[in-house]
Amino acid sequence: MLKKLSYFNIALAIAYLVLYLLNSTSFAMIGVFVVIVFNAIVLKHLEKDQPFKSVHFVIGATNIFFAGFMTLWVSHIVISSINYHYFGNSWLYILLTSIFILSILSHYILMLRDARRVNQ
Repeated sequence: MLKKLSYFNIALAIAYLVLYLLNSTSFAMIGVFVVIVFNAIVLKHLEKDQPFKSVHFVIGATNIFFAGFMTLWVSHIVISSINYHYFGNSWLYILLTSIFILSILSHYILMLRDARRVNQ
């Protein structure tokens, strides 16, 4: 499950980058890059069947931090869409970002569960 979710996160990160972040700030680009790198590292360790180390949890925490900022960005989009009574083109952004946020959170939780299972 963790392996499939890693591939899914990489695909969502690339889609998010291509669809919404081409003309964006460097922080958002760095966040997407960290998500891609983290998932690639997790895939590498899963293929080699190595246990997760503290560096994985630190990089994973930066993913959680980025997911928090994406939650803030989505809430601003929803608030301004409500204020201006216009949801025309924002539904796809809200849906894609919400799935991306849930995927990042699920991935980190599954990694923690897998690390706990290995350490017991």
